[in-house]
Amino acid sequence: MRLELTLSCLTTGRRSGRLEALRCRFWLLAAMVAVFLSGGRAAAEDQVAMDYQVKAACLVNFPKYVDWPANAFPAANSPITVAVFGDDNVANEFGNMTSDGKTINGHPLVLKRIAKESDITPDCQILFIGAAERQRVSTILEKLQGANVLTVGESDDFLAKGGVINLVHQGRKIRLQVNLDAAGQAHLKISSKLLVAADVVKGKSG
Repeated sequence: MRLELTLSCLTTGRRSGRLEALRCRFWLLAAMVAVFLSGGRAAAEDQVAMDYQVKAACLVNFPKYVDWPANAFPAANSPITVAVFGDDNVANEFGNMTSDGKTINGHPLVLKRIAKESDITPDCQILFIGAAERQRVSTILEKLQGANVLTVGESDDFLAKGGVINLVHQGRKIRLQVNLDAAGQAHLKISSKLLVAADVVKGKSG
């Protein structure tokens, strides 16, 4: 998502009513995190760099809207591990945004960089699969089947292959898509606040 999407949300929310306003609220939050937690660098960077920042900001914010099973964390202060595969720029931005020791519900956010597919294991809470690795999505999702992992991708068929959240470009915007069936299989509960922000919701909540 770029700064243009922030402005678009503000105007569209007025036209379409409360539902669109709530949807835009999530994206505005992500945009603000991207701008302010990156030390204000976004204003001086091009649109592509802003795109990386917003994807990273989504990864920072998703844990606020997702409940994992109690056994997904060994202790009340165990970290939420966010693994990034196939996009060093998103990983770098996520690292910048969490460098001050950010925590959510007592769980510190920790970055795990994945260099190769064989390094992917179910010991993370979130896995982001960059577009550069879209050909590996099917095998990765099969490997994580049944694990309590929130999978996030950015390919057109990510939901169809069993991913949980997809970030897709539509024109100059990034849209959110959610697969509730896949979330249920991973024993994850997605907040209605996040679902309101989604353009596409596949399946039904458990």
